[in-house]
Amino acid sequence: MAVAAVLAAFLAGVVLGAVGVSAWPRPQVALSSPSLATATPTATVTPTPETPSPTPTPTATIEPTVAPTPPPTAPPRTPMPDPTSNVAGQQLLPYYFQARQAFAIFPPTPQIDFDLAADRNDSSVFRGLTGPGQPIFTVRQDFVMTPRTAFHEIGHAYEALLQRKDASVDWRARYWAFRGFPGTWQQAAAQASTMTGLGQWAYQPQESWAEAFSVAMVGGGDEKTLDYGRRINPSAAKLFFQSLLN
Repeated sequence: MAVAAVLAAFLAGVVLGAVGVSAWPRPQVALSSPSLATATPTATVTPTPETPSPTPTPTATIEPTVAPTPPPTAPPRTPMPDPTSNVAGQQLLPYYFQARQAFAIFPPTPQIDFDLAADRNDSSVFRGLTGPGQPIFTVRQDFVMTPRTAFHEIGHAYEALLQRKDASVDWRARYWAFRGFPGTWQQAAAQASTMTGLGQWAYQPQESWAEAFSVAMVGGGDEKTLDYGRRINPSAAKLFFQSLLN
């Protein structure tokens, strides 16, 4: 019984000692902590391969267009002087006298001016009337006169003589009505004024008159001017021109 009491006291002491030991405070051990200021790693600069400099694009140089050297031009042509004779113009006289036989309004003789130089464009020209009423003509020096050309110029003179006789009459309107041409001769003249060259000439009423007179005197042929699809009758045309004197 005594042994049991001793053993029990021993075990109680052991238990109390263990409890006392566990109740003692534990020493605080300071642990080393890593520095907050972490060392910044040194940046390693990797050399960037050099980018080759862009090759400058050559700027296109605009070369001025050089105009081709024009061929040497001939010096301005000096017009030929007009002759001081009317030999070529005298070729017109036989045709004038023939017209005068059919149309008494023509004076006995015309005035023939000095010829035109050979470099002129006109083959022959009616230049109007003198003060007393003589028709004035001139012919190019090298021109060989033809009946159609001679009577064409004489036809211009005939219209001028009729106008001188009575300016109140529209002689050209009478001709236009005789031919049955469309519109009026004034409208045709206005249309011709918008043209140039041969086209203008062919539309001019005064040239139509002269062409008709020429065909009437020759007795045949076609007009070089516009006939509006109405081919001329030479005999009827001659009678018409003669009727204007009545």
